Amino acid sequence: MKNFSRSRLGFVFWGLRVYNSIFFLGYPILGALFAIPDFSPKSMGKIFLFGVCNVLFLMQVFLFNDWGDAHLNPEEPFFRGTQALKHPEIISARGVLILCLALALISLSGIFYLCFQSGVMITLVGLINIFYSHPRFSLKKHFILPELAHISFGFIYFLSGWRLFEPLNSSAVLLAVFFGIILMAGNFANQIEHFDEELKTGLRTFAIIFGKRPAYRLSLWLFFLSALYLLLLSLFGPTQGWLVYPAGFLIVLWSLSLLYFRGKNLIQNISKLRRAIRIIYALFSIAVMLGILLTKNLK
Repeated sequence: MKNFSRSRLGFVFWGLRVYNSIFFLGYPILGALFAIPDFSPKSMGKIFLFGVCNVLFLMQVFLFNDWGDAHLNPEEPFFRGTQALKHPEIISARGVLILCLALALISLSGIFYLCFQSGVMITLVGLINIFYSHPRFSLKKHFILPELAHISFGFIYFLSGWRLFEPLNSSAVLLAVFFGIILMAGNFANQIEHFDEELKTGLRTFAIIFGKRPAYRLSLWLFFLSALYLLLLSLFGPTQGWLVYPAGFLIVLWSLSLLYFRGKNLIQNISKLRRAIRIIYALFSIAVMLGILLTKNLK
């Protein structure tokens, strides 16, 4: 296992972040599924190619962020389980940048081919990541900007998927707000997990300025309130009415989680919270996809 982790094949997992890329693929893919007109071979082929291109795009997002973090703190790659520069004998910092550029060009070329407007939006997401991660003008060094970067990333990334099939409308924008909030809320768990390393490098994240506990509590409440927002949106907004069921399911999950986490100190073991977040939103995504499948087939 140790030899595998130091191999070029192992780099796919600790460097390219295949698992993370597939998880975050939910943002553009769910956006596309909300707007998909039917499940014809043409539509499914389009969404499949869109997904492949976005996996490549997300890989370069994580690679560039790792490169920037390693420049801010040269010791960081060795603290983390997944970091592109963890084993410099396999790939150098220059090699990471070249790979980033290649992945960005390939992925964006494919997305622009599928939908020009989606390509523009994902290019904007890439620019946000550059300003967020580059050590020279890292947004992580400035108060509030890391949070704004994450909410913007999730917001625009969801809309890029929607635009693949339909023009943007009020439903798309209101749903994108929900996805932006949950990405921002999830980032607080990252801030807590990497608190000591980021404090050494002079970053000014919410957790560093206000403390781990406020960041932890805010993260949980943002998840719960975003679920409540989605429920209200499905009841009174212009979005699809069937969303009330996944939204209600999400509220139940976060209500139970709040009760469970209240009596536990997960700040020292934040990986459990991160695992819970991924499980909850994986279940939510499945519920949403089932709702879309049923409603499209009934039309």
